[in-house]
Amino acid sequence: MDDLPTIALDPGPWQPPRTAAWLRTGYLVVSGMLLRRVLVGGGRSVELLGADDLLLPARDEPASFTRVEWEVVRPSSLAVLDLRSDSPLTRRPGITAAVVSRAIDRSRSFAMQSAIMSIVGIDERLRILLWALAERWGRPIPGGAEIDLDVPQGVLAEMVGARRPTVSQALGELCERGLLESPGPGRWILRGDPPERPALKSS
Repeated sequence: MDDLPTIALDPGPWQPPRTAAWLRTGYLVVSGMLLRRVLVGGGRSVELLGADDLLLPARDEPASFTRVEWEVVRPSSLAVLDLRSDSPLTRRPGITAAVVSRAIDRSRSFAMQSAIMSIVGIDERLRILLWALAERWGRPIPGGAEIDLDVPQGVLAEMVGARRPTVSQALGELCERGLLESPGPGRWILRGDPPERPALKSS
């Protein structure tokens, strides 16, 4: 997909353009990070999106009484996908499978984040979220994993359903317990083993 047209986005709110091909336009994140917020009543969910994530803005409002907001948290580059049935892109071998695969990957990541939200205790919720992000965007190191996550703490707070001061306190507690280090802004080192996989329930 290296020959696709791209758009560059600066940090801040973003509104996908409603062109004539709105319903059949997708975007593939080439670099950077974005947030997708779904607001309903007094609640919200937050999704952090990065390289290789597929965006289908015209399909992103799950119900008529919700509102979706987009925010660019790092300078980003998006490849523009013309998904109309008669476009040259959709006639390329394997493109449909690639689009479907990326859509499934994104739904799985969001399902995992929903599961993390059900964990009791902000510090544990935050620890497991950081491990999940490290598996995707980090790298293993001796005794743990390292991740460069240059996003505001307020974003982490939204992702675990807490206020920023609560998350700052939880990060400090994880550092005191030797489970987390912060060598510099936006850089985290997770110590120890990743969370254990839940055991199968016996029948």
